Amino acid sequence: MADQPVVAIRQADESVKVFANVCLHRCAKLLEGTGNARRIVCPYHAWTYKADGQLAGAPHMEGSPGFGLDGQRLAEVRTTFWEGFIYVTLSEQTAPLEPQIEGLSEVIGRYRLADYEPVMLENEIWETNWKCLVENFMDAYHVFKVHRKTFDPVNESVQRTTMHEGGDRWAYHTVDAPSDDARALAHPENTWLQGDWRRTVTLAAVFPTHTMQIQPDMLWYLSIQPRGTDRVAVRWAVSIPREILADSDRGALVKQWSELLRAVNEEDKEILGRVGEGMRSTSACQGRLAYLERNLWEFGQYYCRRMTG
Repeated sequence: MADQPVVAIRQADESVKVFANVCLHRCAKLLEGTGNARRIVCPYHAWTYKADGQLAGAPHMEGSPGFGLDGQRLAEVRTTFWEGFIYVTLSEQTAPLEPQIEGLSEVIGRYRLADYEPVMLENEIWETNWKCLVENFMDAYHVFKVHRKTFDPVNESVQRTTMHEGGDRWAYHTVDAPSDDARALAHPENTWLQGDWRRTVTLAAVFPTHTMQIQPDMLWYLSIQPRGTDRVAVRWAVSIPREILADSDRGALVKQWSELLRAVNEEDKEILGRVGEGMRSTSACQGRLAYLERNLWEFGQYYCRRMTG
């Protein structure tokens, strides 16, 4: 999380705890990447921790007067769970997240995202400003032009998009999927999405750095971490409803989404590069936003509130 090492660990009761990913002994980073382990073993001096963060072993420390394992535990990080996502903060003063995005929960909750199964996870570095990337993801106006080869080959995105009023901490818009297109349609075993929601795509943002595209048949999200003014670490991932995976060739389906979304990302990288070059011009200025860019205005309002206190 930014430059702070943290690690999320599933517990024996299926709950998840998040800890500082730092050994209590000499501050070495404990874990890298993702995986499974019964114990956490420090790569420096082999101090060993249980999944609940409790120190379980410290080789050759018996000769150190006053040392004991009792009460030594990895620092637990303040955590909120929302719709299958894990949000963490290092601040004890930060207001609870869920009341701030209650309105978005009413929209997103109907999809039951926590029941989607993760199938892809990628970590990339993009050469762009983080705010430009958030704006681009939530920009319903650029799809017909930038993504005409991927998301909008029949040039219907503008007509099918509906902008909605968001909240202080969130924004969203929806896109109606064509009824004759199998993509973005709910599976017959999905009985919780009703009416038009069975073919509705929702693009949403939890400000400042979490964006997502939610479909009855797929979830694609970006976790955006600034690395300066013109570089950003992007973790993007895909999840698919289990009923669709059970009724499909899993490998072929994952490959299909992987190829499509990689192509979309390349389209966005190219246009964001052009935006970055243009913004460095002494003649750069902000033009009038289109109604399809309402979410950008809402993000700008959020950012102004944060900057001015």
